[in-house]
Parts: sequence; C-alpha cells; structure tokens
Amino acid sequence: MIRSLRSLFRRLGGAVAYGVLLVLRSPVDAVLCIINAFFLKNVFGAMEAGDVTRLYESCLWYGIENIGLFLYNGIVWSEFAGFSAKLVGRLRGQVFDTMLGLPMERLEAKQESEWFTRTNSDMRMTLNLLTGALNIPHFVLAVVRITTSYVLLGRISILFPLLELLTLLPHLLLRQSFVASPMERLNKSVLLHTEQTTLYLSAMVECADTVRLYEGEELLLERYRESSLRIVNERMRMNLRKTFGEMLLILSGKGGYLLLFLVGCEMIFADKLDFASLTAAFQFRGAVVAASMMLLRTLVEIRKNTVGLKRLEEIYGENK
Repeated sequence: MIRSLRSLFRRLGGAVAYGVLLVLRSPVDAVLCIINAFFLKNVFGAMEAGDVTRLYESCLWYGIENIGLFLYNGIVWSEFAGFSAKLVGRLRGQVFDTMLGLPMERLEAKQESEWFTRTNSDMRMTLNLLTGALNIPHFVLAVVRITTSYVLLGRISILFPLLELLTLLPHLLLRQSFVASPMERLNKSVLLHTEQTTLYLSAMVECADTVRLYEGEELLLERYRESSLRIVNERMRMNLRKTFGEMLLILSGKGGYLLLFLVGCEMIFADKLDFASLTAAFQFRGAVVAASMMLLRTLVEIRKNTVGLKRLEEIYGENK
C-alpha cells in the first residue's frame, strides 16, 4: 500500500500538504482525552479536600480549553476539506486523461463493465482511503491517541498498562487474523463478481438481438443470477466478519474495565492510589479502548479500500 500511495502522490502532487494536515489534526483527540482526565481528577481532588475555589477554577479552565480545542479542530478540518476537494478533482482528471491516452487495442482488451467499475468503485475506494472516515486520517488519530493515553496511564501506575496489554493483545491478534485479512480478499471477490454481473447485464441489453438469435437468454440470465448470488454471499460473509470483530471489542472493553476496577480498588485499600487518580485512569483507559476500536475499524477499511487503489494503479500500468 505504501508503494502505491507514493506512486499516486507522485502523479497527483500534494504529498507534503497531506502529511502536514494529518500531523496538525493528529493530536486533537489525545488532547481532548487529557483535558477530560485531568478535569475529573482535579474536580474529585477538590471535592475530597473541600476546596471550592479549586473546583471553580477547574471548571473555568475546562470550558476555556474545550473552546480553544474546538476552534483549532475546526480550522484544521476546514483546511483538510478544501485539500480533499482539490485532490478529488486531480485524481479524476488524472484517471480520465490516462484512459484517453491509451491505445485503442488496450482499451478494447477490457470489457466496458470492467472500465466502469475501475472508474467508479475503484476511484471511490481510493478517495475514501485518503480522505474518508475510518481510513488513513483516523488511523493517524488513533495511533497518537493510544500512545499518549498509554503513557499517561503508565504514569499513574506501571501496573495499569500491563493489565491493558492482557486484554488488548489477544484481541488485536484475533481481529487481524479473522477480520482484517479476510476482508481484503472478500472485497476483491465482490468487485470481480460485480464486473461479471455488469457484463452479463450489458450483454442482455446491448446485444439483445444477437442473444435472441442464438437463444442465449437463459444462459445469460443464469450467469447473472449466479454472479449476483455470489455478491450477496460474499457481502454476508463480510458482515459476519464485522460482527465477530464487534463482539471481540465488547468482550475486550468490558473485561478490561472490570480488571482495572478490581486492581484499582485493591490499590486504594492499600493506600497506593487515591480515588481521583483512579478516575483519571478510567478516562485514559477509555481513551485507549475507544482509539483501539477506531484503529481496528480503520485497519479493516484500509485493507478493503486498498484493493481499489491497487486496481486503479493498473490503469496507469496500462499506459506504459
């Protein structure tokens, strides 16, 4: 995928601007997590100490920090939206210019249905990969948020990150083996069957006289039905894989919270931790879980949309 993206940006340009925008957006979720965690820690600490002034100051700073972060995030995302619109235009122009420059024999070597799929589904998946939700932008967000939250969780107690590993590592391995990897293969199969279905439908419409002459209606209809059923079956299998992944997320999330709660209570009883710090630990752990869910979903979407990027790259290869 990295090689394909490098090749794409070499043609389109804007790689530096894209990277800068990703870096500018990446700390927002992590900073929001830090603001929420320290706000709750300060509030519960002030309540335990009976310090009303500290309580009011914490609430005031919490509002100011959230407003500042909201404005910063809005500015960055407005710039990213403008960049995405320009990228869409450049990509579409590059693809169609490349196709118009192909020799006629290479254009005719592929069916109309295949060209239609590559200039619609494949292009849409490539754009989703670069700018869409739960793709590369959110992958970067998730990585930064997990790293930051994990470090801050370790500062509260070195035991908490170790507990998190016990719940997240098995989940990540199972998710990669049984969800992320098969999704790429299934999506590729759906695209191939979609091309076949479009081909059979086009033949029945555009070559109706020839089909009737050779009595091929039943054959084409049967092939069309078979290809359509394969698409439905493959998409059902994709949904089952996604459901299995969601089940893993729930088990990992609830089990990790229960483990953190039990260990945290033991540390409070042993005077090794206070309630305010445990509250902050829950916030950081929640950020790790939420970012992990985002990361795993982005991995699935990235693997799925990478198929479109690689198939779109073949159009450029045809022009060699």
